[in-house]
Amino acid sequence: MINLKNGILFFLAITLVLCLAMIYSQKNRPEDGAEAYFNVKKFGAKGDNRTDDTQFIQSAINAAAEKGGGVVYFPAGVYNISGPVIDSVGHQQCGSQLYVPFSDLKHPITVTFRGESAPEFELQGLIKTIPSMNGAILLSTLITNDSTSFVVGMVRGSGKGWSQWNYSTPYFYNLGIRTSTTQPGDTIQVKNALGGINLRFASKCYLDNILITKQSPLGSIPDPTLTGSTALVTPKVDNHAQIDIGLIRIGGYDYGIKFSEHFVAQDVQIVCCNVGVLSEFSHHSSSIQTLEIECCRYPIVFNPGHNLMIANYNTEHLMDNVWYRFVQDITFTGKSYFAAKVVIGLCNPVVSNVGYDFTHFKTNDPARVVLLELGK
Repeated sequence: MINLKNGILFFLAITLVLCLAMIYSQKNRPEDGAEAYFNVKKFGAKGDNRTDDTQFIQSAINAAAEKGGGVVYFPAGVYNISGPVIDSVGHQQCGSQLYVPFSDLKHPITVTFRGESAPEFELQGLIKTIPSMNGAILLSTLITNDSTSFVVGMVRGSGKGWSQWNYSTPYFYNLGIRTSTTQPGDTIQVKNALGGINLRFASKCYLDNILITKQSPLGSIPDPTLTGSTALVTPKVDNHAQIDIGLIRIGGYDYGIKFSEHFVAQDVQIVCCNVGVLSEFSHHSSSIQTLEIECCRYPIVFNPGHNLMIANYNTEHLMDNVWYRFVQDITFTGKSYFAAKVVIGLCNPVVSNVGYDFTHFKTNDPARVVLLELGK
């Protein structure tokens, strides 16, 4: 049992450490050392929401990789991604429309996907707001029932263990990734299993000011829970301990974020998903400064692994009869080799159209949730 005074002091100390770590990481972003710029429009991309820009953008990415890394720059516009999912590149697994080329441990590079500006994000899932078309947006028109397919992904190493990692470090900044909810030329809403960004086999990664969402108002999207679509997948267990998330905003997927270990995030906002964040099997802890979860059935699903520290957990429970109706805040699944916990500094559950109601906070294993604000 942690008394209230010690709990608050511990929370403040953890918050200070997280803030200092984030400040340090901001000063050491990979873009600081990336001098070569590759403007996608100079490679033929139009960004006019009509032209298929897939191959032009991939050419810019490949050029950056061949030069030893650089910034793939997207001026403001809607870049139509209509190309097929590429299963493999040079006999190495891929599974995405656009890909980050493979580099081995002896030749590490950084490829930065940088937009002129990120699109706005209407956080409220209670209103049918048309998604913003401003900023730099990669809009995929592909419809698929394959949840292992993504708009952007990594080429995986051909071996096992450490040789499976891709040492091309991806950095996404000021960019929107959007997947379709209608067939081309049609207006009928359909289910789509296509995911946003898959960094499963990146040795490390960085993201900041990124929006991953669907092309339609989130409240009108068909129930996605049978598709398994995922907005963002970060490196799997045994990664290289550098997963740095600044601001990321997600809406409308079956899973908002799947992460394993070494996941350090500053500001995560997720709305209208089946599962907000899924903590997969891990060997090491993760931390989130502010986790804003609104209108999600299962805000946090925690699989076997080390502790998860959340400094500020803000959630809105929607109880209307919709596919994203709230069920439970923290759901523990599977068996762990030790009693991993979720530690929360400040916990703010709100019920839609009612207001703050801490009695509405729910978990299937209270013994594994530490609420520092309440001193227990």
